[in-house]
Amino acid sequence: MTDYIHRPPDSPAVVRPRGGANAVEPLATLLEDLMPDGSWACSAAHWDEFAGPGWRVLAAVSWGADPTDPRLQAASRRLLDEAPGSGGFAPRDGGDPVPRLTARMLQALARLGWCRHSRFLEALAWLDEAAPRAGDGGWLQAGSEGGGLGCAVTPVALLDALTACGATNRKALRDRTVGAVCAALAGGGDELMLLGYPNFDRTDAAEALAVLARADAAYDPVMLAALTQLQQLQLEGGRWARGVGVPPSLPLGDRPQVGALSKWITLEAAAAILYYAVDAGLPRMFPKRPN
Repeated sequence: MTDYIHRPPDSPAVVRPRGGANAVEPLATLLEDLMPDGSWACSAAHWDEFAGPGWRVLAAVSWGADPTDPRLQAASRRLLDEAPGSGGFAPRDGGDPVPRLTARMLQALARLGWCRHSRFLEALAWLDEAAPRAGDGGWLQAGSEGGGLGCAVTPVALLDALTACGATNRKALRDRTVGAVCAALAGGGDELMLLGYPNFDRTDAAEALAVLARADAAYDPVMLAALTQLQQLQLEGGRWARGVGVPPSLPLGDRPQVGALSKWITLEAAAAILYYAVDAGLPRMFPKRPN
């Protein structure tokens, strides 16, 4: 409703189905461990891969959880109050903040309506002003201090957060973020064509292009190669399949395997291609009649 028909997130046509999302899989199993006070029935630290509370909130939001769920709101408040880090979010107490972790958390919190919280704004300011900067103007990839390689995850997640917040007063940051996403697409290689959902500490071409489309970012010729490759991954019947599985440490029941058709990846890929198809001169999405 929001990506294809462009209904506002608060319209009845969106609110009604979203209200029942938490009762269906994979959200039903994931949220079984979420208590009314926002704690999780587990002993994992905030950012234990990928069973910690921070990743669980991100997974729930990515899979379309109802943002008005009081448990999710309580879990968000706990993260804002308790998650380690000064400025940005850090993976452990006493650790340095990490750009991609901070951006992913802001992405989830923005969709849950926390854009004006002081901790949210503090982390956003850290990404804007103090986080390690890459040579292309984006954010430094962890472990590449000497090479200055840009991180693809940080700008993708941050742009989605800015879009969810309607941050019209942060044009410079938005422009920098769009530029960094385009730079990531231009230099991403085959890794970006391994499609997954949700992506957590990685990203891919479907997510990056869908985030650009939701942000109404103008077409840039550097997008063409990624758009073309993404379209070529479309299977007969119009669907896309997983190239990356759901992390086994995420507490779920039945989990989709690599190669399984994915409605979520199809949603992102199709929304991105439809948005940029005319400007990019892409062929029709079904060059052969589906069986």
